[in-house]
Amino acid sequence: MLNLVINEWNKVFFRKNNYITLIIILGAAALLSLMPVLFNDEAAFEDISYGNDWKDQAANQITTLEEANTKLLTSESEVSFVNKLTASDNQDEIERLNYHLKEGIKPTSNNNLYKSLVGTSRLNLLIGIFVTIIASAMVSKEFSMGTIKLLLIRSYSRSKILTSKYIATLLITVTYYMSLYIGTIVVALFTSEINSTTEYVYLSSDGTYMHSNFWMYFLGILASNIVYLIIIATIAFTLSTISRNTSLSLGTTLGLLFLGPPLMAYLSTKTELAKYLLMANWNLTNYLPGNNPSVEGMTLSFSLILNSLYLVFLLSITYYFFNKKDILA
Repeated sequence: MLNLVINEWNKVFFRKNNYITLIIILGAAALLSLMPVLFNDEAAFEDISYGNDWKDQAANQITTLEEANTKLLTSESEVSFVNKLTASDNQDEIERLNYHLKEGIKPTSNNNLYKSLVGTSRLNLLIGIFVTIIASAMVSKEFSMGTIKLLLIRSYSRSKILTSKYIATLLITVTYYMSLYIGTIVVALFTSEINSTTEYVYLSSDGTYMHSNFWMYFLGILASNIVYLIIIATIAFTLSTISRNTSLSLGTTLGLLFLGPPLMAYLSTKTELAKYLLMANWNLTNYLPGNNPSVEGMTLSFSLILNSLYLVFLLSITYYFFNKKDILA
C-alpha cells in the first residue's frame, strides 16, 4: 500500500503544473502578508509599536484619534464620504485600544504576526480551487489516458488502488494548505511585529472585541480549514471516480464551492432543514469564539456528525462504483 501511495504522490507532486501551483500559493500568501506594508501610508492612523509604557501610549493615541474625529466630523458643510470613512477607521482603533486597556493586554501594532497568520485563512478558497483541480483528475485521468488498465493488471486489489489515490489526494491537499503558512511566515517574520503575549484580540461577528489564547484559536482555524478542504477533495474525488469525466467533476465541484454558501444562506432563511445541507456544516470556523453557526441552533458536534456521515456516504459510493463497474469498458 505504501508503495502505491508513493507512486500516486510522485505522479502528481513532480509535475511541472504542480510546481506552478505551489509557486502561486506561496506568492499569494507572501503578497497578502506584504499588503499592510505596501499600503501603510494610506492608513487612517499611525500604526505604532508599544513599549513598557504602553498604557500611556495607548491613552495618548486614543486622545489623538478622538481629536482627529472631532475635526473630521465637525464642518459647516456636508461631511465628505472620505472623512466619514476615516473617522470610522479611527473609531475602530479607539475601541480596540480601549479594550486592551480594559483587559490589561499589551497591544501590538496592527501589522503583527498573529494577524498575518489568521488572515491567511482568507486564501482558503484558492486552496479549494487547486485541490478540486487535482482531485477531479485523480481517477478520471487514468481512464482518459487508458492507464487504468496498467494499474488493474497489478497484484493489488481495486480497493487498495483507489485508497492509495485518495490518500495521495489528501496529502496533496495538506501540502497545499501548509504551503500557505510557509509563505506567510517567511514574509511576516521580516515585515510584521512579533506579538509580545499569547493573547489574541480580535473582532467578533457582532462587532465587539474579545480575546483568546492565540495558539488555541489558531489551531481551531487550522483544524477547521483542513476538514473543509478534505470535504471538497472528497466531493471532487467521488465525482471523478463515478463519472470518469474530469471536466464534469471539476465544474460540479467548483460550482458547489462558489454557489453552495450563498444558496445555503438563502435556504436558511426559508427553512430550518437547511442545517442538514453539507454546505451549512463544512465551515467549522463558525464555531470558533466570536463567530456564529450557519443556522441558529447548530452545534459543533452536530456539524461533525453530519460531515462524517456525508464523507462515509461519498466514499461508500466511490468504492462501490470503482469495484463493481466494468473498469475496462
